[in-house]
Amino acid sequence: MEMPERAALITTKLGVQARGRRYVERARLRAQLDTAAEARLVLVSAPAGFGKSTLLAGWLGEPDVLGAWVTLDARDNDIVRFARYLAAATAQLAGEREDTAAFDAGAFDPELALVHILDRLTAAGDRAVLVLDDYHVIDEPAIHRLVASLVERLPPGARFVIATRADPPLALARLRARGELLEIRAEDLRFTVDEAAALVTSSGVDLTSAEVEELTDRTEGWAAALRLAAASLRGRPDHADLVRRFGASHRYILDYVVEEVLAGLPLQIQDFLLRTSILERLSGSLCDAVTGRTDGQARLEELEGLNLLIIPLDQERRWYRYHGLFAEILRARLATLHPDEVAELHTRASTWHEDRGDDDEAIAHAIRSGDLERTSRIVAIASGQHINAGELGTVRRWLDALPPDVVRGHAQLSASYAWCLLLIGETEGVAERLADAERALSDGRDGGPMMRPAIPTQLALLRSQLAGLEGDSAGAIVQARLARDLVPAGVPAEGEATLRGTAAALLGLALVRAGDLDAAAEAYDEALPDLRAAGNSLAVGRTIADLAGIAIACGDPARAVRLCEAELDRDAEGSAATANAAVWAAMARARAELGQSELAEAAAHRALGLATRAGDAPSARSAQATLDRIGSLLAGGGAGDSRGRLQAGPDGPVEALTAREVEVLRLVALGRSNSQIATELFVTVGTVKSHLHTISGKLGAANRVEAVARGRELGLLG
Repeated sequence: MEMPERAALITTKLGVQARGRRYVERARLRAQLDTAAEARLVLVSAPAGFGKSTLLAGWLGEPDVLGAWVTLDARDNDIVRFARYLAAATAQLAGEREDTAAFDAGAFDPELALVHILDRLTAAGDRAVLVLDDYHVIDEPAIHRLVASLVERLPPGARFVIATRADPPLALARLRARGELLEIRAEDLRFTVDEAAALVTSSGVDLTSAEVEELTDRTEGWAAALRLAAASLRGRPDHADLVRRFGASHRYILDYVVEEVLAGLPLQIQDFLLRTSILERLSGSLCDAVTGRTDGQARLEELEGLNLLIIPLDQERRWYRYHGLFAEILRARLATLHPDEVAELHTRASTWHEDRGDDDEAIAHAIRSGDLERTSRIVAIASGQHINAGELGTVRRWLDALPPDVVRGHAQLSASYAWCLLLIGETEGVAERLADAERALSDGRDGGPMMRPAIPTQLALLRSQLAGLEGDSAGAIVQARLARDLVPAGVPAEGEATLRGTAAALLGLALVRAGDLDAAAEAYDEALPDLRAAGNSLAVGRTIADLAGIAIACGDPARAVRLCEAELDRDAEGSAATANAAVWAAMARARAELGQSELAEAAAHRALGLATRAGDAPSARSAQATLDRIGSLLAGGGAGDSRGRLQAGPDGPVEALTAREVEVLRLVALGRSNSQIATELFVTVGTVKSHLHTISGKLGAANRVEAVARGRELGLLG
């Protein structure tokens, strides 16, 4: 599944919402936003239709505010996807290129993502404002933790803004007590009589002061109702009677006003509104595809001119969205008046997005169309790219949206599900998914001729991964060799190189775990040309690092240095490419083995910087371990072996751990299994167990948990 491409971002989700042509300045609320310099978090919390987004868009439109914006939807409940949008938004703030590749590494690390985002906020200066709109759609705990950490660690002067319909599960009480929270709620957002008068007048409606006051009272200052009321009153002589008939319930107001608004519109516009209401974002071309007409852009501009709760999403007015409740009412009317057309409208929207590579939108509409066969095909094709982009939660969401029997009966979908499980370290359920894929493959339900040839190779790769995670090195070797033999001929050259290179690299990994370092080196050497041909620079960097690790384990750190230097010289961007973080980390380790502390420290810092940008957690951990080791050696007065010396502990002296034992203990503290530790240190699982036995004996610990606790007491783990 290794591929060089990654999932694209939806650019309109990153644009600051444009001011509508009838934007109403709300000076009292702007003053709160401008003067809350001490607030780390600005919370704008109110029900739908209270003008949260409009207020913030107006604020960020001012020249003295440096702002970036992310509009969220339910599909952003994937921490990798979420972090990529934050990275792109903060890159805009800092005036940098959108480097979302920072989160394409297979082992996503939230802490590294946090550092990456904070670095860009710091670079943006002390006026930076980052807005998350519609945060109420987020229910993923890992995302809430990331946001909480971001708020706590914001650089001085930066502000984080959340617009939401419900308070987020953050430490609001603590921020409030520290004076670091500005809250703007429904009672603040309600339009005053003067603001309502400005809004109504901007809509071309002439009401008396008494009528404006009554309208404000009866709508309770609710922005959405005021805008719709103004639209329904335009051109009507009976203002006073209509104003008196308004009620205060949001839904009842909308039901009444939408009927009034729609009834007064030409039939072509009514039809356009109903059929395009299925879209979350609208463009002229997309509307044309859905309606079968050619006047989509003109209609959108006309609707904005009528102030019908349509909101421009960019300054060029290419993309729009309907107000949420307005769209909800329109969709309900569409389902009532044209129930037989809804599925076809979603299919047209899905096809438009698929043709443009917008996988998530294409799949969302395909699911709503009810066409399971078409949905399965799109998910099967798209899953590989998004898995390699680290968006495992997104792919799981797609797969879980399909009936279980559909996934089990499709070879590629079952294989994709297995990849999602294995890449987060889960082994439970993988064997069943593989068995489902085998059955579907034998029954010819495999996704068609485009996907069929690569599935047997994928299944062998998956079985090798599974065996390795379960500590079965022999099984991992057998399956990796099988995968290498099963690489199909006749597929596109890049795909063939990807499969062959991945199989060889997995074989090298399995052989390392088995302790056959010479054979592992041969497998890695075999993998490199194919990984280069596939354009997978990240895998190339990690393979070079693994070869350097083998050289170190074989007692030849000088060769490891030569390998790393040759790779960095080969790559024109060698010193700066994030894919080379692993190479720099291996270089640091080799230099440390040679006793070249200053060179090792410089290489480790270079690795840390690149790994943080790339979201490459393994390389960052390796670099940090080297820095820690250098620090320990300097503190101890040299690089000599500390075996046999005593170290003071709270309960009396204990025998000091060697540098390798400390390294093993650190990996245990990070939650690594014995198999994972063996892979990182290029030793066998048996060697790891031997180290752990010695560590426990020296520290007087009965198990791994006690050993880690004891190591922390002694200051061994920082």
